[in-house]
Amino acid sequence: MRKYLKVIIAPLYWRIMNRLHNYQVESTQVGFRAVIGRRVIIRAGSEVSSSVKIGDYSYISGPRSFVGSANIGKFCSIARETTIGVSDHNYRWVTTHPIIIDPEYGIVKDPVEEPQKPAPIIGNDVWVGMGAFIMRGVSIGDGAVVAANSVVTRDVAPYSIVGGNPARHIKFRFPPEIVAALLEIRWWDWSDEKIRKNRENFRVVEAFVRAHQPGVGDRQSGGESGSSEVTQVS
Repeated sequence: MRKYLKVIIAPLYWRIMNRLHNYQVESTQVGFRAVIGRRVIIRAGSEVSSSVKIGDYSYISGPRSFVGSANIGKFCSIARETTIGVSDHNYRWVTTHPIIIDPEYGIVKDPVEEPQKPAPIIGNDVWVGMGAFIMRGVSIGDGAVVAANSVVTRDVAPYSIVGGNPARHIKFRFPPEIVAALLEIRWWDWSDEKIRKNRENFRVVEAFVRAHQPGVGDRQSGGESGSSEVTQVS
């Protein structure tokens, strides 16, 4: 009965919440207790549980994306058909079937909590490609990229590109000096106004770093300014 009530209530609930909190939840399969930041978009056909936290401006594409548990940072791009933080079955027990923990099967009266690894932590400005699978217990650093159809079973370093099954490091997006500067700048914590004023520099990483970490971009390019125009706006 509770499930049917939720199906009826969910569309109206999210319509109201979208207006109140300035986000865009299109799916009716989002847990009412999920913590959702400003201007987040969750597309129709995505399923997001109540134990998920998602930061400002991040989006989850649908359909068929499932986020069982996760702490997702700001400005993350999560493609369709991704699976994040699903619960494991304990293969050390006699059975991996939930008959001994879930009252729905009629054997136990009350639900039994099954030990799980911590929810995955996804940093800021992370791109998760279509069909990727991110296991519980892993941490994905700021600025990382997860290739399509990858299975992430271990931690991913900031600004690393990973791919495969299991996902392995392919390369870093930028040289070490640039990565260190971006992690110090932490543009994802800027105000909307500061991002708006600096938007042109986002297209050329060296120009962006030179504007906000003077000397770093120059060292990387051998001291030449090149053709990139730098506009420093605080």
